[in-house]
Parts: sequence; structure tokens; C-alpha cells
Amino acid sequence: MTRIQLKNINLTIPIYDSNSLRLFRTPFKRSGKVGARDLIRQAGILSVNALRDVSLDIGEGDRIALIGHNGAGKTTLLRLIAGVYPVQHGEMKIEGRIQSLLEASMAVNPDATGYENIRLVAELGDWPRKHVDRYIEDIEDFTELGDYLSLPVRIYSQGMSARLAFAMATIQSPDILLVDENIGAGDLHFQEKAQKRIDDFIGRAKIMVVASHAEALLRLICNKAVLLNNGAIEYFGDLDKALELYKKKPKR
Repeated sequence: MTRIQLKNINLTIPIYDSNSLRLFRTPFKRSGKVGARDLIRQAGILSVNALRDVSLDIGEGDRIALIGHNGAGKTTLLRLIAGVYPVQHGEMKIEGRIQSLLEASMAVNPDATGYENIRLVAELGDWPRKHVDRYIEDIEDFTELGDYLSLPVRIYSQGMSARLAFAMATIQSPDILLVDENIGAGDLHFQEKAQKRIDDFIGRAKIMVVASHAEALLRLICNKAVLLNNGAIEYFGDLDKALELYKKKPKR
């Protein structure tokens, strides 16, 4: 059974400035285990409560829209579920394999060739060995990068790098799909190809969580919504009601 369960999640993120560099040169007082809050307090670093007492229970068939004004906590929540941020306080239980479309370049090593990146991601992502060659052919065709796949990624344009990362991220069928609206996939021609691929990808996922301001898109692909404000959940349930509440909130 595929499931995402969050219980009373709180996440504090430090805000670094030039004065915060003493974090790396000040000896911290140790009294057993030192957590993130201890480091933040001892270093005198400013912090923001990015998520506040977040509880969710998401099951198979749920297509969740994360909505809220900029800074509400949408991307932060996606990154927490994806494992980018650790659980500091509260409990999180994930059942199922997660695939994230958050930052297009996060899986690419600039010093390796395109093919080397594919092989590396295949190993890290535990791709079935018997399917790797077929996956590579699919990536070759989809990215249209040709001979560039034999060259270091550092010479790629931003759009070319995004194409490669996007193709690798969407090669397998996930149980849980996380999508951030900020992901880019290159020029207009490639965006059209990417949209078709995402449509198929979404259809194969058992759970999807997507952060977006695009109401038309959310109505098309989602059946529930989470309304976030200042890191806290104000409403979780019917998509139409969530959008109605969102429209009534003043923009910050």
C-alpha cells in the first residue's frame, strides 16, 4: 500500500549571513546529541519556521495540489517528503518509491559525460539492469542531444542539462510523484515534449503531490488540495473549496 503520513511536522531552516560564518569556527558546547536547533541557537543564526505542525495522511489515488502564496511552504513540504530536508520534529512515514521533479539539475554531475551521468543515476536509482540499455535509447531519443551525450555536462547549456536531468527523472514509473512548478525543461519545443511525458508519468503514479499556482492545471490533474499559509496547513480536502479559500486570501 502506497502512503504518505506526516504527523506534527515542524521544520526550522537557518538563514545564513556573513556573521554566521562563526558556525564553522566556534566550538559548540556538547551535552549528548546536538540537533539542528542546538546548532542554530549556539551559533546565534537567524532561522525561519518553514513548516509548522504539519499533519497529512495521503493514500493511493490521491492527486494533491499544494497551493498558497509565495513563501507559504509548498516547495519546502515537497523537499521534506523527498528527503532533501530531515525530519527535525514530528513523524514521517513513506510507503512506496518516490520520484521527484523538483530541481532539474540536481541529479547531474557536470564533470561527467551525459552517458556517464545516465549510468551513475542508473546505479543510484537501482534501475533494472536488463532495462538500462533500453532506457538509454529512450533518453537519447527524448533529449535529442546526439553527440553531446558523449561530452562533459559542464559544456551543456542550461536547457540541455535540464533536458538530460528531466529525461532521467521520468524514465521509470514511481509510486509517489512529487512535482514543483519551478522545474524547467528547456525551450518551447522541448516543453511540449516534456508536457506529454509528464502526462503519461502522472497517469502511472499511485500518489502525486504537485505545487503550482496554475488553477487550470490543478483542476485537470488533482482531486484534493492542501492550502498552506506561513508554513502551516489551513485546509486539506476538496480542491474546489481550497481554491475558493485561496482566492479570498490577500496577497503578501
